[in-house]
Amino acid sequence: MIRILEDVARKCGNLLAKIRMRSSDLGAENKDESLGAHFATEGDRRSQELGIRLIHAQMPEELVIAEEQANASSVPPNCTVFDPCDGTTIYYNNYSEFGVTLCTLRDGRPYAGVMYFPKDGTMISAVRTHGCFMKGKRIRLRHDRPLDKTVIGTDIGPWTIHSVLEPLSQRFCMRSSLAAIHGFRELLRGQSGAYYSLNIAKIWDVAAGALAVQEAGGIVCGPDGQPLQWNSLRMDWIAAANQQLAECVLAETRKWKGRT
Repeated sequence: MIRILEDVARKCGNLLAKIRMRSSDLGAENKDESLGAHFATEGDRRSQELGIRLIHAQMPEELVIAEEQANASSVPPNCTVFDPCDGTTIYYNNYSEFGVTLCTLRDGRPYAGVMYFPKDGTMISAVRTHGCFMKGKRIRLRHDRPLDKTVIGTDIGPWTIHSVLEPLSQRFCMRSSLAAIHGFRELLRGQSGAYYSLNIAKIWDVAAGALAVQEAGGIVCGPDGQPLQWNSLRMDWIAAANQQLAECVLAETRKWKGRT
């Protein structure tokens, strides 16, 4: 299964890169959502069409929950979640940290997931109980930097919960990635100590990254400190290299009352 996901991610990512290189008009269309600069491009749409076709060629009965389509608010326990272009804003603005992510859920939990970055060819793969790999090398998370020299990742935009961001920024250097897979990659590389997202993301943004962090020995939980539940589209999370760093972020996110 993981090889199927890697193949789909690689082909969709390479399509995104080709579209971005040949066109300055990416056909951006706004979405009917209340939060954020949320839109889709020709790349998002064509990547999704290709990805779903490739998944069904190998797994004809697989239910695919994908960003650029109508989905039920509840997520079944066995399906594949798919973001055909994670980081649409940075893709549109010609940054390089966009990518493709897929994760297959089994029994209501992430089972196999991938994150692919077409600009540099980085593939991150994880399978439940079998570890996390980046470019074929096993990743084991560790963080031994002083807290006052630690970077915390998040995604800053119109959706930002400033009552959480501001106290954290008084203690840590904050970094906004605007692409969940890039936030997870920086954590897995040991560049940041934690990465959190509130008030904006969906299950396809987090599933593969959360699995990768857990398989690398890190911590993933909800903003209240409880385990993530994988039965709904909306997702908020904290991912951290260790429990100490998770608790630093939880000290502020536990005060948040959640999405309205």
